[in-house]
Amino acid sequence: MTTNISAYNLSERQTQLDLSVLPYDFEDNVKVLSEQARQTWNDVQDLEASACPDNKAQITITMHPSFASQIYFPEEFLLVMRLECVGVRQVQCFPRDTSSCDTEDGEITVALVCVGKRQDIQAIPGKLEKVVSDTLVGKQIRTIESIEAVSIYDRLDIPNDYFDDHFLVGVYQTPGKTVEESKEDFKNYAQKNDLEVHPNFLVDKEGVFYVLLRGARYKLDAIGDYAYTFCVRVPPLKKA
Repeated sequence: MTTNISAYNLSERQTQLDLSVLPYDFEDNVKVLSEQARQTWNDVQDLEASACPDNKAQITITMHPSFASQIYFPEEFLLVMRLECVGVRQVQCFPRDTSSCDTEDGEITVALVCVGKRQDIQAIPGKLEKVVSDTLVGKQIRTIESIEAVSIYDRLDIPNDYFDDHFLVGVYQTPGKTVEESKEDFKNYAQKNDLEVHPNFLVDKEGVFYVLLRGARYKLDAIGDYAYTFCVRVPPLKKA
């Protein structure tokens, strides 16, 4: 299982946490995150099996804005929860400790985009309640803002006045598979949902590949449910 998402080693991350004032009380945050994880399970359990390769679904772990740098990325927490990080997105949030947020737009932080087997996502609340507060994982829990499922609305960036049938889709590389294998999996899934797949793919250095799809807009719901979808956008040449 891939967990090495930080450029810092265990000792460096442990030391930095020990020196930091953690934003949330351990017991309080376990309760909050457990409830969020239960809602996340409710959201992912209804996904079509075909959208969940190897029964995996996508969720996000959003960090408190003061703990958004790599040295705080909770690798050990992800390992305990049996989640794999496939990407990192910059997001805005309103921290629950509202005293730290003094803008109407919230604060910039990062969301760790993770995939996990649906049964492991279902097990997160129970695992949270078994963590000991003064361990590394316990301290990492105190830096997490939220645990949430990812919907089509989080990934879709298509204006309402766009009526063409071409769409650019970004897809994360599947952990444990090559880019070519990941492409083939996505191609097969898209074609099963009556979407035409352009034969040429563009590969991003950060482990994301892009492909042009053609089809009815309502078919994008299935693409949004796919475990490894990063985004759905208007193709660049169509923006003019």
